[in-house]
Amino acid sequence: MQLLCHDLPFNIVQSAARIILMDDAISDCLMAFQDFLYAFQVQFIYNEFLNACRELYLSLSVPEKNGNATPRLEGVESTVFLDGITDLLAKNNYHHPSVRVIHRVLGKSQKASFYTYLLGIANSDTINVSIGVLPKKGQCLDSSDTITKSSKSDS
Repeated sequence: MQLLCHDLPFNIVQSAARIILMDDAISDCLMAFQDFLYAFQVQFIYNEFLNACRELYLSLSVPEKNGNATPRLEGVESTVFLDGITDLLAKNNYHHPSVRVIHRVLGKSQKASFYTYLLGIANSDTINVSIGVLPKKGQCLDSSDTITKSSKSDS
């Protein structure tokens, strides 16, 4: 990525990769370029908001009993997480996806992990359309239109 922009923070690229892969698998797994591209777009556009959501999630996932600071692996209550996100948005001026879409992503189950939340945001066609930069996921790497158009213009 630094070939495209020499001062692009590596943590944005790394965070985008974490959306697609589990934390411990980043160094030794392949990922589809299309999946990375959409995750990168979301991470780049909503970086500050997603970092605040991560901090919120971590604060909700740490049990307060006995001083144990290990986050719960099974996730947090989706409604509690959504309420916290709503409070974050009321108190801050983050660039963020539609609250309706966030509600749809978190409303799929009673508990949500941060990983599933990020994956839901990255895979949302509604968010992609609202950003308006990349084509729909199914059309992203479909080069048949480009080839047809360029071959017609060459003749």
